[in-house]
Amino acid sequence: MILSKKQFLSLVVLTISVSLAQRLSALEQPSFDLIDEIGGLEIRRYQPSTMARTLVAGEFDEVGNQGFRRLADYIFGGNVRDQKIAMTAPVGMTASSDPPEANSYWITFSMPAAYSLDELPTPRDSRVEIIGESEKFVAVIKYKGNWSEKKYRLHETKLLELLEQSSAWARSGEVTWSRYNPPIVPGFMKTNEVSIEVIPTRIDTE
Repeated sequence: MILSKKQFLSLVVLTISVSLAQRLSALEQPSFDLIDEIGGLEIRRYQPSTMARTLVAGEFDEVGNQGFRRLADYIFGGNVRDQKIAMTAPVGMTASSDPPEANSYWITFSMPAAYSLDELPTPRDSRVEIIGESEKFVAVIKYKGNWSEKKYRLHETKLLELLEQSSAWARSGEVTWSRYNPPIVPGFMKTNEVSIEVIPTRIDTE
């Protein structure tokens, strides 16, 4: 079978995307224990971690790119030691519960587990901050697909509806959108999550 030029280019892009997705799947991700499952909802217990984050105000579809660039600059050497820090996954995006202005979101990178809070260099960009997070329980829904706000909202609604059906867990905080792949990866291959921190309403989480 002879491929057309368009088919050939599509095949090349798909091949590159698959290869890139496989390499990125090897990136370090925050460790967790699966505690409970409620339909398509996972309850995870995350260990203490360190996070780089930046607050960005703007439209939902735009703030992720702005925040990503700031955080990427930090790990690629934009810090007082000119130190490079390994990339991790995912990139998180959470609406601020106390925004200085409307439509403010925290964009986050998890820092490699090898670094403690005190070991990480200070960012040169004052809009980037490094914080420590304690152990936490998180309710999560995973899905494949593009990064449209519509698809995110559908899964956000599903997450909150499933959580309301649970008598064992209660919401604590704002919903986070986590993206595991770069833009070049086709939508049907993209791995995404919507999640929210929760607290147990009964003591059986061991």
